[in-house]
Amino acid sequence: MTKAKQIFVSNRLPFNVDAKTGQLQRGSGGLVSALLGVDLQEPFWWLGFETREENLRPLEDKASQVSPNLRLKPVLLDTATYDDYYDGFSNDVLWPLFHYESQYTFFQPQNWEAYIRANQKMADAILKVAEPNDCVWIHDFHFMLLPEMLRQGNPSLKIGFFLHTPFPAFEVFRQLPVRDALLKSMVQCDLIGFHEHSYLRHFSITLKSQLGIDSTFFKARIGAHTLQMGVYPISIDTAGMKEKAASAEVDRQTREYHENIQSKFLILGVDRLDYTKGLELKLKGVHRALEKYPELRGQLNFLQVAIPTRTKVPSYIRLKEQVDQLVGQINGAFGQPGYVPVNYIFGSVNETQLLGLYRRADALLVSSKRDGMNLVAIEYAISQQAEQPGVVIVSEFAGVASMLGQALIINPWDEDSMADAIYRAFKMPTDERLERQNDLQELLFRYSASQWANSFLTDLAKTADAHERREVAPLPSRREEWPKELVQRVQHASKICLVLDYDGTVVQIEQRPELAVLSSLQREFLKELQKRAEVVILSGRRKEFLDQQFEDCSFTLGGEHGAFIKDHSGVWRNRISSDIQSWYGEARNVMQAYADRVPLSFVEQKEAALVWHYRQSPQTFAAFHAHRLDEQLQVGLANQPVTVTLGNRVVEAKAIECSKGSFVRDLMKQSPAGTLFICLGDDLTDEDMFKVVGRRGLSIKVGDGKTGAQYRLAKQGDVSVFLGELLLMLDGRVNSGKGGEHLPLAKG
Repeated sequence: MTKAKQIFVSNRLPFNVDAKTGQLQRGSGGLVSALLGVDLQEPFWWLGFETREENLRPLEDKASQVSPNLRLKPVLLDTATYDDYYDGFSNDVLWPLFHYESQYTFFQPQNWEAYIRANQKMADAILKVAEPNDCVWIHDFHFMLLPEMLRQGNPSLKIGFFLHTPFPAFEVFRQLPVRDALLKSMVQCDLIGFHEHSYLRHFSITLKSQLGIDSTFFKARIGAHTLQMGVYPISIDTAGMKEKAASAEVDRQTREYHENIQSKFLILGVDRLDYTKGLELKLKGVHRALEKYPELRGQLNFLQVAIPTRTKVPSYIRLKEQVDQLVGQINGAFGQPGYVPVNYIFGSVNETQLLGLYRRADALLVSSKRDGMNLVAIEYAISQQAEQPGVVIVSEFAGVASMLGQALIINPWDEDSMADAIYRAFKMPTDERLERQNDLQELLFRYSASQWANSFLTDLAKTADAHERREVAPLPSRREEWPKELVQRVQHASKICLVLDYDGTVVQIEQRPELAVLSSLQREFLKELQKRAEVVILSGRRKEFLDQQFEDCSFTLGGEHGAFIKDHSGVWRNRISSDIQSWYGEARNVMQAYADRVPLSFVEQKEAALVWHYRQSPQTFAAFHAHRLDEQLQVGLANQPVTVTLGNRVVEAKAIECSKGSFVRDLMKQSPAGTLFICLGDDLTDEDMFKVVGRRGLSIKVGDGKTGAQYRLAKQGDVSVFLGELLLMLDGRVNSGKGGEHLPLAKG
């Protein structure tokens, strides 16, 4: 069997072709270093867009120069589509919105259409090289439609997605006109990674608020598919960066800067000139520091390297004008002969110059309004000299703040906070600097870019295999189309035991539970079925309700999820041995408190269980409180003999014996050899009996949702058709066309 290969996808490839020499040039950036640092001993593909056709062949042919296992696959995209997809939608819609700058968002339908075309173009290219069970790792917001396209084209692929920007709060994300299309695609991934916990939290809340998908911070279930989620803060090539910073070339550059930059305390800023980086806030903070702490005047110098980007876009032009103005104001207010507080470079510096500045500067100031990570802070920390390290001052809104616990954390909108941090760095004793630096470097050396990439890929490889992801086989309505195995097992069984859930299976779910009653016609059919098979009704309902619905029937009844049983003796027996009173009163009081605050919700009291219902309540509000109630009960009753479950618009606390699985297990022990158990249910509680029955019986899930059942009926109304066909089979009748007429279990 061919070993699964890894396929990486990014907007551009990690190499480009030098127009003069025709040789490969490696791109810059943390992503290139991270992904090229993974184990290249296995097949390894990298796909990205290319707009020049003449570059296609050189990129493909020269990939082996890097590694014999690396295959570069440039995907040709015409310039017009690329501009609309990349600049028009990715950078003019997703970039500002994900960084909470919605005032810069310009949505145009033609750019959205280009984004769709570009994603489909990439999907088609991937599907040509991908084989079953290959791992595809998609990078960043340029390809948010790609997961769904790949899942449709090759369901067995393992699909990972990493977002290199923040994921915004739901109230921001919901402004996006195409929000549903992006989310519905992303949930087709097997694994989604974020830099920081808050981004994951926002995504989880958005899934629930926008699509109604419940999730933990680690996984979400969408039908038969499980989406895993995690936090993977990216890093840099720490060892490589440390080695470069200590090189003779950088050492010479650093000495030159010490000679030419006469400053008692030099603060460095290195940012793209982008509205997300907060350069105007940084300059206001420096202004406030010089104003608030006169001691800094003549001592502190601030050097800002502003790397040009999108220089023809009006919002970026206005930002540059504002920065120029603020630099002039600071120098005008605090400058003196021989002292210029702020030096401003609007341009790029090469790697040697940058590392020299890192080593020369006494502090680094990062003031991002929002930043997915900000690798400059990590580069600065790694590059420091051991004898006299600098201080990292970083915005709390940069993802890197969650990693660098020894940095000085600031709110960039709080000028006093920034001024205080600058002064603290200025006054910080050497021994404190050394302690902070040692802690930072110890952390960063344990977590390099390659470790980041390998960590994600390892978790992606562990996600569900293809057969676990596949949809449960749907049962056709006509018996002659049923799977051969099912038909044979029914025909050869010496006895049939039919275990039926009540709500959602025998009857459809109603808004108010008391309305879900059995009609006389339904009852009579079940009696008819009882003549050919043993019928067991296993429900979460109370004993009294089941007695009312089946008062003249000889079925075996299981109440409160099997806590109580009534067999042919006609007497209810208690299957509970644990102490219900140890938790019942506390759970009832907690649930009632939630019922009092959530309109139209109520608590149903049973002998061995309590259920908080919120089916008729405002759903968003009630669902939020349901999660809080579930968490409160899980923690508060952790040491009690009780199980707490968050179900379909209910939160239930029940004695540990309230298990449909243990109920069915007991039935199976008491049944004669050759008995075939056929279990039907629609709820999470029914999964217990599906698991117990396993391959020894037949399990059928009613409705949507992830399940361990062998088969699926699409909706409750299909139960009537299935049982009608089953009755005809048990009758030995040939004409299957009338099966559904015998079982009016679905109303209307």
